[in-house]
Amino acid sequence: MTPPAKVTNRAPSASTLSVLRRFFAERGDPEPFYDDLARRALDRFPVPVEGRRIADVACGTGQFTAALTERGARCVAIDLDRADIAGARARGLDAVWTDARWLPLADGSMDGVVCSNLLEHTPDPGSALAEIARVLAPGGWAWVSWTLWWSPWGGHAIAPFHLLGPRIGARVRHRLLGPPTGKNLPFERLWPTHAGSILRIVDELDQLQLDDCYPRYWPSQRWLMRVPVLREVAGWNAVLVLRRTADE
Repeated sequence: MTPPAKVTNRAPSASTLSVLRRFFAERGDPEPFYDDLARRALDRFPVPVEGRRIADVACGTGQFTAALTERGARCVAIDLDRADIAGARARGLDAVWTDARWLPLADGSMDGVVCSNLLEHTPDPGSALAEIARVLAPGGWAWVSWTLWWSPWGGHAIAPFHLLGPRIGARVRHRLLGPPTGKNLPFERLWPTHAGSILRIVDELDQLQLDDCYPRYWPSQRWLMRVPVLREVAGWNAVLVLRRTADE
């Protein structure tokens, strides 16, 4: 597995220091952080996006869709959260409410799929990945990221108590700090998701080829994702770059 050649997609992004500041303010004001994160990801994107038909699966309020559109992509935004879909539409984006496991897209209709931080929010990531493969044209690509459960932010609303496990961690967090706020609670909108299990799912999907795998926040340290156990903690947020294989 060798890193693909870098492709420059125009438009400047925020500095690393700016993104870090906005990360620490994410719970109270998430939009600036996720806008910057999308633009920075596209600055390092391994494929061109201009003129491509791209599905933003689990679009949230449309940060990636907006950034892709700025760079000339033709996008459709998809999410299961009705409030997020309303937010995306308020930006003037083409947004569709649906489950990522049943995408309302024709077979082979997409040049690319962006899927930022979905896999930990579905009880069946294998079905979501199979749907991504279905809607991609042969040779099409997918950029898929998710938060690793054992990383510092893996438990979302119950972090850092998730390190005790999803059930015990939730109980300890509730006892010490009261009930967690937010929508990403274990086994409701959040499921423990690990690099090892996701890589096995990808390996079993004949239609998808793994082109690259790296930590989203420190992409130069790809070696981390080749080390079991260590990657689950230090990888923090993992990225897969996938390619749709040609039909036989």
